[in-house]
Amino acid sequence: MNVYKKSDNWYLIQTPDDYLAWVDSGGVELLSDSEYKNWKAAEKLIYLEPFGFSYKEANRDSERISDVVAGNIFELQGEQNNFYQIKYPDGRVAFVEKQNAKPYDEWLENVELNGESLVDTSKDLMGLPYLWGGTSSKGVDCSGYTKTVFFLNGLIIPRDASQQIATGEQVDSTRNFENLIPGDLLFFGRPATDSTSERVIHVGMWIGDNKFIHSMGDVHISNMDQKAEDFDEYNYNRYLRSKRVAGEVHDRLIYLKKNDIFNEPAAEKAEEIKG
Repeated sequence: MNVYKKSDNWYLIQTPDDYLAWVDSGGVELLSDSEYKNWKAAEKLIYLEPFGFSYKEANRDSERISDVVAGNIFELQGEQNNFYQIKYPDGRVAFVEKQNAKPYDEWLENVELNGESLVDTSKDLMGLPYLWGGTSSKGVDCSGYTKTVFFLNGLIIPRDASQQIATGEQVDSTRNFENLIPGDLLFFGRPATDSTSERVIHVGMWIGDNKFIHSMGDVHISNMDQKAEDFDEYNYNRYLRSKRVAGEVHDRLIYLKKNDIFNEPAAEKAEEIKG
């Protein structure tokens, strides 16, 4: 990500998907161009369990270095027993359990972006608390939740619901949920009128059987079947339309298999090896 300026203890940053925001300086490690290039060239690890810890030694009984969440990416430095040795951007070295992570290249090669994998990931994060601005297992808002689910399946989608709705292919706008397949995004809010513009304020993901999963209070499943006992009348009444983003082409959709923002481009690596 790019860092533009600092104000007190806050940095104004821009994420790879062009989202501008302020972050606490304690959560950012600044790298020079050469340091960043070295980081991109290094072998990496992705953490895949919803949450866990890194340790000072290759032992769960050793001192904890930090908590970790699904989607964290580290430099991979080696293996020891049933642990991977990792390095943080600030230089700290730690260990995470092998069963909870994978070498990034291996994960990326095998990750499948389809309805089944999206639903499986979405259910792994069931029960997470709603947190405005949250995009991790520590807490998620509605669009932070859908963004996290898709990222863990190899696709970076825009940050906010009002941005996510501008991508993909429209598959419904009349509550004809038979047109939907697992992984489609449902958007909710206030429709446009003669005097007011549309306002998109919520998003969830279709999982099939007339149900969608979303972060509202917590991450849970809601039902669009009007005859069901758990029918979600509130969200049914404010439904706007649904979009299909998986597999679609849009300049705001970043497929990591095609545009790997975490690794040095293969051509550059080959040139370095050749040189």
